[in-house]
Amino acid sequence: MCLAFILQTLYCNNMRLISLTLPGGQTIQPPQHIPSGGIDVVSKVFRNAFIIMLIACVALALIFMTYAGIQWITSGGDKTKLQAARAKLTYAIIGLIVAFVAFFIVGIIGFFFKVNLLSFA
Repeated sequence: MCLAFILQTLYCNNMRLISLTLPGGQTIQPPQHIPSGGIDVVSKVFRNAFIIMLIACVALALIFMTYAGIQWITSGGDKTKLQAARAKLTYAIIGLIVAFVAFFIVGIIGFFFKVNLLSFA
């Protein structure tokens, strides 16, 4: 679906490049009413998908942190339960860090390619 959308967008943007000029100055126009988009539409789709994934990552990390906290409290001094709770908490924090680093990397890539991938306006 996404690849078809990108190919259709590229096709629509390049239709003006294949319009023909006939002798006598007449032109053949490309087909009308074809949706056009370009990099702006692709960046909006990417931005929305990325923000939804970031929100989901933060929500899941908070759920796992809460679950690990409850598991820690109810461990009752049992070393294996305490280690399992500590591991869950550690992995949830690592997941949060990875999600925010990915957000930062996408921002840097957008900056270098002059595409506004993460604007919230």
